Amino acid sequence: MECSRTNVGQLPLDQFVRVVSTIYNGHDQYRSIWDVWCHTMHHAAGIAEQIRKGESEEDLYREIADFSLWLFTMVLKLSGEFGHPKGEFEGPQDRYIRIWNSCSDIVWHKYPKLCPLCHDKRIARANVAEVKLGDIQPCCCPPNPGTQESDDAWRRRIAAVREYSGQIYAEKPKGIDEWQGMFGAVFGDKLSLFSLSDISLHLMEELGETSDAMIRMYSYSPNTFVDGEPNRRQVKLEAQFADVFSWLFALVEKLNFLKQPVLGSGTADQEMIPQPTRAIRLSEIIWQRYGSDSRQLFCCWKCKLPDCGCKIILVPNVRPSAELLEKYHHPEP
Repeated sequence: MECSRTNVGQLPLDQFVRVVSTIYNGHDQYRSIWDVWCHTMHHAAGIAEQIRKGESEEDLYREIADFSLWLFTMVLKLSGEFGHPKGEFEGPQDRYIRIWNSCSDIVWHKYPKLCPLCHDKRIARANVAEVKLGDIQPCCCPPNPGTQESDDAWRRRIAAVREYSGQIYAEKPKGIDEWQGMFGAVFGDKLSLFSLSDISLHLMEELGETSDAMIRMYSYSPNTFVDGEPNRRQVKLEAQFADVFSWLFALVEKLNFLKQPVLGSGTADQEMIPQPTRAIRLSEIIWQRYGSDSRQLFCCWKCKLPDCGCKIILVPNVRPSAELLEKYHHPEP
């Protein structure tokens, strides 16, 4: 797949997910769902750490790129038919943690050019004339939303948003830069109210809720173990992944916002007014870490091969368990 710094932003979001399979499938085929998820969470924590320290922009971008690749890997891992195993590396419960839609559809069904929280009532009405189909609907949520809604209310809201997303499906962003632009247009006014630390906390919050949604795909109580409940929980899981992506794009948009200089009041000489800097894009952050300008393709950041050749020992698939056990020395009592 030929690509370059100049056109990487035009790649579809689903294409970025498939990139993972071309680079790291040799290793990822031996990783469990929870292995991949732990790596995802590790780099999310790395983002929070870099924001807290505020020392290195380069290190922050590196963590954002690594988090994105592991998040894409997770979407790839969970794609498939409910109840069908995808390899011997999976545990007996993992086959029930599945997403049905593609990555781009998962995000689109939750964020079809609007905030699903403050626009659901408008799009749920029988007469949708008040909503200009396909137009960006900026978020108008209060800074601190009210009490948490019930599960039934949440499901009605998501159903309304998903129906609307189907009505304007042709308007779904194509390139990953279009996705970032859409989130910037919907939530741009709200970004000024949040610090980078606030956004990183929101991201971690959504990751925690996604963890819970994954567990709920195989964990039930007697009164919830009923027909159709797995499907409802699958919708919940996909919606949680969409929230993670929304805060990832929000994070990069906030970085973009902070990079732009504040223009003068107009009284200064026009030549002295600072010009906006080049926009920060998630696509370029990922390319900087995993792209090769000379070869025009994605590759491993370490070995620089399009099909990662790093020597990674994953027990017991690559080396037998007995070898690892031999290397473990029991602590002294």
